Amino acid sequence: MYDMSRQEQIDRAMCKPGYTWNETLGRCLGAVAVPKENPEVPPQPPTPDEAIQQEIASRESTGEVA
Repeated sequence: MYDMSRQEQIDRAMCKPGYTWNETLGRCLGAVAVPKENPEVPPQPPTPDEAIQQEIASRESTGEVA
């Protein structure tokens, strides 16, 4: 038992296997952070043709174009 560091001794006594004791939080934390499954992807800007169609629709709805 003396061949283990203080942290290893606390981990073994307080936590499940694969977890480590965090003194600041006072609880066991997993050793690996899990990445997000679906990170947010910013929306793509409209193509020039789509932008033109949106502008035409906008002007038609406001009555600028007959």
